Amino acid sequence: MKKVQRTLATVLAAMMLMALAGCSKGDVTKEVNSGLSDLKAQAAEPAVEPQTETPAEPKTDAASEPASEPASEPEPEATAEPAPASAPADNPDYPSAAGLNTQTLEAFGTDYTLVLNVTCPDQGWYKSASTSFGDLKLFPTDDPSHIFSGDPRITFELKSGLDKINYYYDSFENVEELATRTIGGVEMAGRTYKNVGMWWTEYYGEMPTGGWLAIKISGVDIDPGTEGDTVLNSITFG
Repeated sequence: MKKVQRTLATVLAAMMLMALAGCSKGDVTKEVNSGLSDLKAQAAEPAVEPQTETPAEPKTDAASEPASEPASEPEPEATAEPAPASAPADNPDYPSAAGLNTQTLEAFGTDYTLVLNVTCPDQGWYKSASTSFGDLKLFPTDDPSHIFSGDPRITFELKSGLDKINYYYDSFENVEELATRTIGGVEMAGRTYKNVGMWWTEYYGEMPTGGWLAIKISGVDIDPGTEGDTVLNSITFG
């Protein structure tokens, strides 16, 4: 639009100059027609709209950005209750000795027999299933699947006489005599000694039905009030 205005002003100025200069009417008319032609040509050109620059979005640095919300802490996982301790694996060679145990003891090479009754705690005591010599072995342990020759035990053996009780006496080390102890109604002598690398407490005495009973204790506490003491106090003879 501004360009058209400038051209129109130029034509008018030219006409005025020609008139002042004494140009002929034909010249003026020719000049005017030429100017009008230019105006028509310019008017026919499409107007170009001025482009306005889109203002750039202001940059923001990390410091100006709003702080993100703190991540929520994970909920604490529920702590599982510890599983109860599993029962010891069964061992047919060493079944449980819980409760009353009745065993017929035999004196090797004789007709002497003795019915032994002994009661063990409800848990933690096992016995040997093998009684080839007519004896009874009790083991206090948490794992009956692993019982070895040196493990704690109480052994009951019936012998034909005192000489058989003392058969290995010469191999005993550090022998000390103990006060007698009444077991199952029978007063029995006592002693401690070391034999085959193990310390033993032994009570022995003659049985009313014949033969001599030896009770050998190794690695088991038999002080008053202990489980070992309770086991010895439970003994009766049938």
